[in-house]
Amino acid sequence: MVNTTRKILTDAIREVAHPPTDRHTDYEPLLEMIGDARLVLLGEASHGTHEFYDTRTSITQRLITEKGFTAVAVEADWPDAYRVNRYVQGTSDDTTAHEALDSFQRFPLWM
Repeated sequence: MVNTTRKILTDAIREVAHPPTDRHTDYEPLLEMIGDARLVLLGEASHGTHEFYDTRTSITQRLITEKGFTAVAVEADWPDAYRVNRYVQGTSDDTTAHEALDSFQRFPLWM
């Protein structure tokens, strides 16, 4: 019974999965599913892998440039995130994005 259920679930996942190939077209099916949604949540399946964060970055960029999203919410330390928000809004003294991100010392820097 367990093996049968596992096979059914595995086959169902294989049928709808879109494995990434590092091409721009990788996320076309996802963007089509999003359609004209006003809210998209990108979960976190694994803390600690740069591949996941690279993928999330690519998807976020496409949501902004192709779907017109204007806000990104992240889990981060408030003062550091607020500094970045002020930079994005054009209300900070920071002159570059790197400068605005400079406060992130506790938050894993590679993320």
